[in-house]
Amino acid sequence: MVIEDDKYVIHGDKSSIPVPQELLGEFIFDSLLNTHVEYDALVDAFTGKSISYQQILKDTCNLSEALQQFGCNSDTIISVCSENSLNFFTPVIASLYLGATVAPINHFYTEHELNHVLNLYRPKVVFCSIETIEKFLNLKLKMDFLEKIILIDEDTNRFDVENISAFVNRQLQGKLVNPKTFRPFTGANPCDNVSFIMSSSGTTGLPKGVMLTDRNILIRVVHSKDPLITTRPIYGNTVLGLMPFFHGFGLNVTLNSILNKEKVVVFKKFDEDVFLKTIQDFKISTVAIAPTLATFLAKSPKVKKYNLSCIEEIICGAAPMSKELENVLKKRLNVSQIRQAYGLTECNLAVTMMKRSDLLKPGSSGLVISMMSIKVRDPETGRSLGPNQVGEICIKGPMVMKGYYKNPQATKETFTEDGWLKSGDLGYYDEDKYFFIVDRLKELIKYKGYQVAPAELEAILLNHPKVLDVGVVGAPDEVAGELPLAFVAKKPGVDVTEQELVEAVAKIVSPQKRLRGGVVFVEAIPKNASGKILRRELRKRIPHSKINRESKL
Repeated sequence: MVIEDDKYVIHGDKSSIPVPQELLGEFIFDSLLNTHVEYDALVDAFTGKSISYQQILKDTCNLSEALQQFGCNSDTIISVCSENSLNFFTPVIASLYLGATVAPINHFYTEHELNHVLNLYRPKVVFCSIETIEKFLNLKLKMDFLEKIILIDEDTNRFDVENISAFVNRQLQGKLVNPKTFRPFTGANPCDNVSFIMSSSGTTGLPKGVMLTDRNILIRVVHSKDPLITTRPIYGNTVLGLMPFFHGFGLNVTLNSILNKEKVVVFKKFDEDVFLKTIQDFKISTVAIAPTLATFLAKSPKVKKYNLSCIEEIICGAAPMSKELENVLKKRLNVSQIRQAYGLTECNLAVTMMKRSDLLKPGSSGLVISMMSIKVRDPETGRSLGPNQVGEICIKGPMVMKGYYKNPQATKETFTEDGWLKSGDLGYYDEDKYFFIVDRLKELIKYKGYQVAPAELEAILLNHPKVLDVGVVGAPDEVAGELPLAFVAKKPGVDVTEQELVEAVAKIVSPQKRLRGGVVFVEAIPKNASGKILRRELRKRIPHSKINRESKL
């Protein structure tokens, strides 16, 4: 019998910074309107092209008015599907001015995956890039709810699809908006108004939509200004726009940087030399990365070719980083501040973080951040656990999501009866209340910070004519974290190769979901009495040759 209790709960500090009470769109508009200094907000890492804060204000006001003329309002869902670009946040901010909901979409999604999320979110308008537009044009023929596709690439026209400028000029008939007279939507409660629907894979397959409210995002804005958590605000400070903008990490970091009047160097794709040269030339002092890039900085011989002495601290999120890697990185870059954070999309990312002065807890994800609460819960009994006892991390506070979009059952299953969000992650805290993440209760594979649902890959492989049964797990990898690996039982009397199955999956899924760990052929997939795959047993059977496979390539 599960009996919930709150005997052991760790609370974050109270915030010394007041939380904005207005809607997110109104807050962003006021911030941009009051930016009187003309300097670059976003700079392209590859071309050097830039866009200023004043230009962002003008562009977002005009696009918001054009979208309103098109029929968009606070009940509308608008999607953005593009690589990182100077224009990515223009439709995001313009939509927020309307009180509309923005649903960013992974630009690596295949048509199969796009079909799922589009039918779930049902956006009225989609902004997409040249690289993604053909997939959307094909799908639009089957989707009567998708009324308009707009190219986010400003200087490009393709397939007779309007870009942002053409759309604005046609809707406004050349009568551009004066930002001083523009007024964003104000008629909603920031605690209820859903500003973003973020895609987050569950343990049962294709992505679920995480509803984040204006309040959820504004709490993160407050954290971005906390001197114990961040180096901000420093006008003119430069940060890396490297993490994907469709992902919560890249979205929050970049949006907060815009609100804090920083310069963001935008990476359309990752290039090792451009990455290192950007840090050197722009004198980046704080580098926010995932463990994959931490490994690159710790081990790549290219690092020695650049002067990275400007780096004062490294912030690592998206997946745990081992204390061994942390120590190597500190020594190589001569950096004393390497701060880990722990969080999840359902809580708008980080809920624990190492403070700037904390140097004695290598491998820790830090303390509970302000305004949030965490307990470690025994998943079998519901009891909260004391120091140094491993259990499921459970979270409460104003950054916790509103729920899963159009999925009340999944929402119910994610919360305890007394309202704690169950993270699915196993961890503990020590006597000083520092948290350590040790494993995952849920079955997701984390490849380079991306969540990969085994059930999705299993469903694809089970449709293969030569596969009888399958179980997918994550194979440990030093660079990527985990690599999707499939244990496959072949149908009797057939021949099938590892390469054949790897290629079959690659044709259907986006890059992070490919079977980079390979395939292991077995006689049968171990299951319990109810038919559930015993993944823990499969993990014990991972051949040594499949471990650190990507690291050896």
